[in-house]
Amino acid sequence: MTVAAPAPAGVWNHPVLRGVLVAEFVSVLGSALSIVAVPWLVLTETGSARSMGLVMAAQMAGTALLGSLSASWAGRAGPRRVMLLGDACRGLLIALVPLLTTCGSYAVPLIAVATFVMGGWMAPYSASQQAMVPEVVGEDEALLSRANAALQGSMRAGLLLGPPLGGLLVGLLGAAPVVILDAASFAVSLVLLRRYLPTTRPDLPATSSRSARGGLRTLLSDPLTACWSLALTFSEFAWQGLFAAIPVVALRYGDHGATLSGVLSGAFGGAALTGTLLVGPLLRRLPAPALAVGGRILLALSFFALLLPLGVTAVLCCLVAAGLLNGVSSAPVAAVRALRLPAASRSQALTVATAVALGGGTCGLLAGSTVIQASGVHTVFLLLCLAQTTAAVLHVGGLLAVRRRAPVADPAQT
Repeated sequence: MTVAAPAPAGVWNHPVLRGVLVAEFVSVLGSALSIVAVPWLVLTETGSARSMGLVMAAQMAGTALLGSLSASWAGRAGPRRVMLLGDACRGLLIALVPLLTTCGSYAVPLIAVATFVMGGWMAPYSASQQAMVPEVVGEDEALLSRANAALQGSMRAGLLLGPPLGGLLVGLLGAAPVVILDAASFAVSLVLLRRYLPTTRPDLPATSSRSARGGLRTLLSDPLTACWSLALTFSEFAWQGLFAAIPVVALRYGDHGATLSGVLSGAFGGAALTGTLLVGPLLRRLPAPALAVGGRILLALSFFALLLPLGVTAVLCCLVAAGLLNGVSSAPVAAVRALRLPAASRSQALTVATAVALGGGTCGLLAGSTVIQASGVHTVFLLLCLAQTTAAVLHVGGLLAVRRRAPVADPAQT
């Protein structure tokens, strides 16, 4: 079994992580352009929030349906191969979207198929990222949290710059050229990952946990991983429902709707990046589980800003607060959950967990886009608040269950 080399004192200085960080920044920057461009393209071409929601939900549905099925393959292939093939396939598929818009009445179904197949790569790709980090930096909880924060920081930077830039570019160039830029970003990421990702990986024993069923069984065997994985499903429901609502809210404000949509999404990215940068200092004061759970409780409370009668201002406030708290808590959540999973089945379990979580995101997109058209913005926002509150309760419950099961130290032995 290959043993991870000790990481340098600063995780940003690790040669493998440095290459991955740059690759993820470029890739997420391109995808963040499409966060604005693809929904705007569909919404303006069809005039239907439901069609926009269908295209967005198709990607999450692909993750839920194809992602779970890919768990066994992801375990055999290893993080490097999964990430390289993921960038290549997703780049080709997103490049097809502008061409598919010329297919008349078939445009929306065909784009939905393309995004569905793209979504199939999301679970194994994301899980491979999470499994790759412990292989590189080791399994110290605090160090792994900081490494995850560094990785998430590079992605948050892309989310900060991408949506406002996407809104500006859509206004100047139109949506189709912006989508092509996203395809190019996947190509750049592919080249960087091929250069920096290690070709060796631990030799995993043959085990039934290398299937989707085995991955699910691994998740459910521990109360923390079970509760937190379900919590992330409810949280993803809330996030995707909110992202589906943003273009509809922005469209109400006239000719500059695309720009406003980009600004709102960028506000979340900027706040999330700030929160990620705070992870290191906060971990010097708080253990990772406390930071994870505390951040998720405050995150749920921040969603209630959406219920204030302030229109776009309330949405902006929620995105800033929620982005900050999501940035603070996401890396510790990922680190604590990953370290409670056996290394031999970590990739499979995380692939299943990601697929299930993004299945919740699919429901959030469908519910958000459908309910907002039928019942209005306020009803959707109330639904999202309830989802995030449920997620916070599950995070607390998972941590308490583990602490109740932990053996109490014998004073005579101390």
